[in-house]
Amino acid sequence: MYLQALRIQNFRCFSTSEIFEFNKGLNVLVGENDSGKTAIIDAIRIAMGTTDQGWYHVALTDFYNEDKNLEISIVLKFADLSLDEQASFLECLTFKDGKSYLYVYWRCKYLLNFNPPRIFINVTTGYDGEGPSISPEARELLRVTYLRPLRDAYTNMQSGRNSRLSQIIHGIPHIDDGIHTYSQDTKLDDLSISGIASLSDYLLANNAKLQQANNDIASIMNSKMLLKGDNVQTAFTVTGANISEEKRLSSLLEKLDLTAHSNGTVGKIGLGTSNVLSMACELLLNHQEGSSFLLIEEPEAHIHAQRQIRLMQSLQETAEKSGSNQQIIITTHSPLMASVVKLENISIIKNTKMFSLRPEKTNLASDDYKYLERYLDATKANLFFAKAIMIVEGPAEELLIPTIAKLMNRDFAQYGVSIINARGIGLNRFARIFQRANPTESLGINVACVTDRDIMPDCAPEICIDLKYKDTPLPNISDRKWRVESDYPNEEQKQAYLDGIKNRASGQSVKTFIADHWTFEYDLAYSGLNQELLDAIISLQYSEPNRKTKKQALLDECKDFEALYGIEGMASCLYRSFYKKNVSKASGAQELSFILENKYTNTPEVFISKLPPYIKDAIYYVTEGAS
Repeated sequence: MYLQALRIQNFRCFSTSEIFEFNKGLNVLVGENDSGKTAIIDAIRIAMGTTDQGWYHVALTDFYNEDKNLEISIVLKFADLSLDEQASFLECLTFKDGKSYLYVYWRCKYLLNFNPPRIFINVTTGYDGEGPSISPEARELLRVTYLRPLRDAYTNMQSGRNSRLSQIIHGIPHIDDGIHTYSQDTKLDDLSISGIASLSDYLLANNAKLQQANNDIASIMNSKMLLKGDNVQTAFTVTGANISEEKRLSSLLEKLDLTAHSNGTVGKIGLGTSNVLSMACELLLNHQEGSSFLLIEEPEAHIHAQRQIRLMQSLQETAEKSGSNQQIIITTHSPLMASVVKLENISIIKNTKMFSLRPEKTNLASDDYKYLERYLDATKANLFFAKAIMIVEGPAEELLIPTIAKLMNRDFAQYGVSIINARGIGLNRFARIFQRANPTESLGINVACVTDRDIMPDCAPEICIDLKYKDTPLPNISDRKWRVESDYPNEEQKQAYLDGIKNRASGQSVKTFIADHWTFEYDLAYSGLNQELLDAIISLQYSEPNRKTKKQALLDECKDFEALYGIEGMASCLYRSFYKKNVSKASGAQELSFILENKYTNTPEVFISKLPPYIKDAIYYVTEGAS
């Protein structure tokens, strides 16, 4: 069986009844701080109980708004119960459409007629919570293994009374198989763990030196301290030798430490390795017949990047293994870990609501999942944790727009905005992550898709492609990939083209911002940053002492084209260096970033007046939504 759905009401940050759905196998909950991830995990572990037999003390802070008049309600819905599980929960099952489900209602309230008020907890079953309580034996089948964040994993793996390590080892099936009581004809390899304790008791009781010491004690006492004829006999006995095998096993396991050897050294290992070691032990406990549940909060704690990736891959493989009966629910703030998880296993938690990325919940097409999972690296995966997102097409926008936003006093870092470079796989694929199949389910995340217009001014072919186009007609549209303004003789055709670009990605909270004229670099020059763009091109393309001469030559050429074609001629002349790849767009963006920071840091109004309108609008959209 697996936890199919969870409903929470009046618990911590959840006031109204919120429903959360889970996949079989792996579920990864991502999102910014204080979105409700920990409350979801705690609701599950409180209602189901934990394998370490820990007791959760409900506090006033667990009630929404700390209101004692409210009743906390946590409802769990389990599906796909095996025949054995159905037998265990037979009186508690709900049957619907030929399938059996287990509903567990966990309710908690204050009894206000007592002074001070007392906590009252009631656990029932049934579709409406009016069914019988679950037997203690059956409740054991629901217990979850819970790994808390920033836990002291090293201490958990050390010896001690009721140590977590001893509990884990004790829970392994058939761990104590073998002969439990030692006799002289018993082979040592046939002993069980409790049999080892029996052997220890036997050896201790029959040790020759101890027997000699016992004889000496008796001799001294009888010959020097007692009366004639008293003749008292003594003997060493082993305390606990007659306890039950279960207690003997526990006491022996509590003596175990789990240590690790790294690079030939023995001793206390680091926090990261301790964390991984602890998770390996917990997973061992979950390898058993029947269903098992594992909750892990922030497994990335203390673990370096490569181990984070390997750990998440391992958990995903474990959950997806054929015949696996494990359901794993993880919370994480690590873009690295999120980047290696299948999209369908990710749920974004935003403002106490869950937005699953399963195919039936989003507008993602089936082939979108394949492409996105291939290209969703750690840099792009930070989109799952952002307040707002800007998706761009290339490295120039990715590098330069954050600087532009900062100079506009709209620093992306301060506003929690992530910028994602979609590269060659299309803005629309990333955009559809944030578009829900049900349009009423808004994530509340503003997403701006910034894209080129890809229509050249009529003078650009002559300036950027080949001078022959000054006097030679352009090839037929069908014979060239690029387009010019005159290819669209009326505004209706041009608008239809632009609408086609917008409709690829726009929808719900996703808006597309198209370059006002041609491309990002061209529009920067067109809008008023031509001098800065000229300086960046010269700085990258030429070295001293030729820069001054080359700059003047390029400036004169741009002025000549400006005289012929206006601002379009000048902007095309500057963009030519990028079009012909004399200067890479990424390098140009970096160099221009330095120039802009040096020139406009203290004059944001002047800078804003020189920006392309579509860039300003896109930045305002993502920062206003994130503020």
